[in-house]
Amino acid sequence: MDNPTTLLVAIMYVTIISIGLSNLLMTLSELAGGRANSPDRVHLSWLILLLFAYLSYFWQTTVILDVDNWRFISFIAFLIGPICLLFATNLLTVLPETEDVSPTEHYMKHSNRFFLLMCAFYAWLVGLDFVAGSLSAQTWLAGVIAIFLLVLMASDSYRVHKIGAPAGWVLLLASTALSAV
Repeated sequence: MDNPTTLLVAIMYVTIISIGLSNLLMTLSELAGGRANSPDRVHLSWLILLLFAYLSYFWQTTVILDVDNWRFISFIAFLIGPICLLFATNLLTVLPETEDVSPTEHYMKHSNRFFLLMCAFYAWLVGLDFVAGSLSAQTWLAGVIAIFLLVLMASDSYRVHKIGAPAGWVLLLASTALSAV
């Protein structure tokens, strides 16, 4: 990391990721302390899965150190993914404020935008691998995850979302296992 621009990009990148992670941790903390209305089970599953995804993703961010010639467009392109992840996190961490709205209705109201942003994040990961020329099984799995998230985004069926949560866990665990190899 001899390039000072790389350090500046890394600071911005980590700041965006840290904001999203701290928002997620604050929501989980409120839930653990009983200070928030309980979300739907599927919603809670995605909250916990998102925490795991942040930790897995953050561990893989060393690719930023491989870029030597930063340009404004590459800087913006590199931050699009973390920004999508932050926006998705902020949608998912909105919990029902009153008992008037059922947790399931609340989850379904926000789910399509959450899954669209998560799909954009995984599509960004695939694009990043294509640009970096580092295609791997994990790249293809990220593409599968993006398509899976697109299906969830398009579905208004709670049953599909109920099945999608455990499937999401399987896909993310597989992706994490591939990154560990």
